[in-house]
Amino acid sequence: MQESAARGPTPPADTLLMIPGTMCDQRLWQPMLQTQAGQQLQQLFTIKDAAIWQQLDFAGMMETIVAPNAAHLLGFSMGGYLALSHLLTRYSTDVQQTSAPPIKSLVLLAATAGALADGEVQQRQQILQWLQTQRYRGMSQKRLAEFIHPDQLDNPLVTEPVLAMDKALGHDVLWMQLSQTSARQSLLMQLQQVSCPVLIVGGRDDKLVATATLEQMAALMPNTELVLLPDCGHMLPLEQPVLLANALLAFYQRIGAATIKAGRNIG
Repeated sequence: MQESAARGPTPPADTLLMIPGTMCDQRLWQPMLQTQAGQQLQQLFTIKDAAIWQQLDFAGMMETIVAPNAAHLLGFSMGGYLALSHLLTRYSTDVQQTSAPPIKSLVLLAATAGALADGEVQQRQQILQWLQTQRYRGMSQKRLAEFIHPDQLDNPLVTEPVLAMDKALGHDVLWMQLSQTSARQSLLMQLQQVSCPVLIVGGRDDKLVATATLEQMAALMPNTELVLLPDCGHMLPLEQPVLLANALLAFYQRIGAATIKAGRNIG
């Protein structure tokens, strides 16, 4: 007790804001947070979810990222694009004059800074047209196979959360997210502005985000690490929760973010 008093009160933990992707909610992170490294992350940070799935438009989704004033941003897929958009806005001259705390790190999971490819935009437009007359009732097995590594398609620990989130969020969330994010602008030319430490994590077998795209992004940002997870498709937090949690913990330790919370030393 005397030693604790001599050191003074423990400073509050930084906030780590987790931003999911299209048709995902907080369930995306649970397998990763339940690993040993994931439990350490929960000791190191105050972890919050950006509830983008509850919003009505792009502005609402961005507000879920702005409002928490988080020191560390972690975004998956579309959530990564939103996190990067917010960070680049913070780098603007006008916003730097605000009293908002600095963003200390950015993690991008299976996320691209570029505009959507023409083929994906066309596919989204076809889905939106279909949604105007039909009620969405969930992801097909063919569509599921585009997101997940072939070896994981028979693993219920991976497939069931994906299908459960998709079914629970449903027609209206799918319509909002596709209609509000399909015309996204490329941020590639602005990446050199990013000065905080960045971790990019991708799946080696991701059919949606090519390794070459992640390598290009990593080369454009001056303080960036790139990690590629083996035997992994697009759904990194569900397909490789242990490897992802280990990579995150190692990254935060290297940048000095993962050191002390509540008086505990993390080695």
